[in-house]
Amino acid sequence: MSEQTKLRITGLLMLAAFPLYGGGQALLPTANWPLGLALVLANSVGVILIGLLMRSVIADTSSRTAVTYLAGRIAEGVLLAIGGLSVVSTSIGWGLSGEDYYHLGMTSLGLVSLTMCMWLVASRRVANFIGWFGFVGYLCLVAAMVAAVRGFGELSLYLLIPGAIFELIFGVLLIMGRVKSAEAAGKPIRT
Repeated sequence: MSEQTKLRITGLLMLAAFPLYGGGQALLPTANWPLGLALVLANSVGVILIGLLMRSVIADTSSRTAVTYLAGRIAEGVLLAIGGLSVVSTSIGWGLSGEDYYHLGMTSLGLVSLTMCMWLVASRRVANFIGWFGFVGYLCLVAAMVAAVRGFGELSLYLLIPGAIFELIFGVLLIMGRVKSAEAAGKPIRT
């Protein structure tokens, strides 16, 4: 599979995460919980696929970042899946709520995506401001999870906005083929 195809699929999966997870979570506490759970689990598969696809792209220039990103995306996918399962089954969750697993999964996403954004800046695959905007967005995502756990729900919602905007923009750029190849960007120093 070509790098451009991997990036386009990644973009589609990034955009699909919003209706898959959001729609799934909305349906979990209803009579339509089986559909909700299917959507949440589909999101988890998509999240892990994003990690796998991006790992192969990032690895050409930064093997450490590639492995870190994949590990974080796997953790996110597993945590979100357990969170969805814990909402519909009392025997799953190990004392944590679905919301706790969401916070852990999003924290994993935020932290590991900081490394991906630094890779975007270093590799020159996108305009620097896009990479830096993503970095700030993911810092805000981590801060949003801390705020939510500390009881600042409204602040948490506002802090989610920059990361969500970045994921929408980056997803569209990936789909449109607006992320440069390694050759076009010039390979950065390996880390």
